[in-house]
Amino acid sequence: MAPPQTHDDWTTLYFEATQIFSPSAPVDEGELFAGRSAEISKLIEAILERGKHVILYGERGVGKTSLAQVFRYLFPSIIQKFKLIREQVDPSDDFSSIWRKIFKDINVSIREEGVEQTISLADLYDKEITPGDVRREISRCFKASDIPVIVIDEFDKSRDDSIRQLTANLIKALSDYSANITILIVGVADDISELFAEHESISRCVEQVSMPRMSNNEMKEIIQKRLPRLGMKIDPDALWKIVTLSRGLPSYVHLLGLYATQDTIEHRRKTITERNVDAAIKRSLERSQESIQREYASAVHTNRQDTLFTEVLLACALAQTDDRGLFAPNAVVPPLSKILNRSITIANFQNHLKKFISEERGRILIRLGKERAYKFRFRDPMMQPYVIMKGVEDEMLEAKSLDVLSSPAQPQLPI
Repeated sequence: MAPPQTHDDWTTLYFEATQIFSPSAPVDEGELFAGRSAEISKLIEAILERGKHVILYGERGVGKTSLAQVFRYLFPSIIQKFKLIREQVDPSDDFSSIWRKIFKDINVSIREEGVEQTISLADLYDKEITPGDVRREISRCFKASDIPVIVIDEFDKSRDDSIRQLTANLIKALSDYSANITILIVGVADDISELFAEHESISRCVEQVSMPRMSNNEMKEIIQKRLPRLGMKIDPDALWKIVTLSRGLPSYVHLLGLYATQDTIEHRRKTITERNVDAAIKRSLERSQESIQREYASAVHTNRQDTLFTEVLLACALAQTDDRGLFAPNAVVPPLSKILNRSITIANFQNHLKKFISEERGRILIRLGKERAYKFRFRDPMMQPYVIMKGVEDEMLEAKSLDVLSSPAQPQLPI
């Protein structure tokens, strides 16, 4: 790519950067999708096995929807056979309404008074749709050579409990009849039981694909797949900072990557430095959702100077976690000790953790497990990087203290 020469060249490059980073929308281009090779393999194997279906679950913001949208593009030898239909569940949806939306994307031919016409399958169902209706229609709507996949995204959002039971019944029936279709359920959950209460009845016919947070190398790949398209590079320290601040959440890699790239272009340079990432942090905080800003303020607000809510929350965000974002209280000790520059024990902040899971502090954290073995995590995963960036922006961390961003499960980033 020729280096930009004119103002229009730099403006064009700035616009191109906004097109290849996707902080607010799922990735929809196979070539730009990064990582997730193990999850992709599980998806493809399940889809190619007749009678098998898939439940894709994990925290919000880990890239489940992106994976569900682009995985088919990563296997070009069979892409022509894929027939993908994706619909998103709304809180008001029940089983009939979600399948009516799906049926709108399936066309069928009918003959009326000797005239053949093509209509939406949904036009044949103006009332209740049952699992039996879906099984029969699916069995005759696709060719034997097709690989049809129906993605039902944000499955956890429905407030109608019957949708879970009826969907389980449908999956079991499709498997029993060996129907040529794969149902891919996507939802926010820690395990399958949160999406299907009686999941044992379908366990033999579903592939459970858990989506953990991304590894450092996977997040690094997001940046490295995009910058060459712009003819740009990034310094190792700048890349490290983006990856570690993002805490395994791809949307923050996209956000910081986009803003750092734009700041670099605005300064008429093509190599991203740590200074550009610092500018991206400032911009991210300024443009963060009002709800996140409000929840953060509610969690740390105090009229006293010695309560340490801000410092403890920052330490929680920096604590070493597992691939689901969970941390134990003892993981808060090292970062909090560095923030306060003195030795700390769990007893010093145990009450803070209790406050953070209460309504009084907006339930900014949730607690899982049993007494003496509790683990915590941020209720909204997007809050965790925000808290860290706020701490960096407010100079609560010295540069030498940023090593607490590293996680043992995600060792030092190879450059």
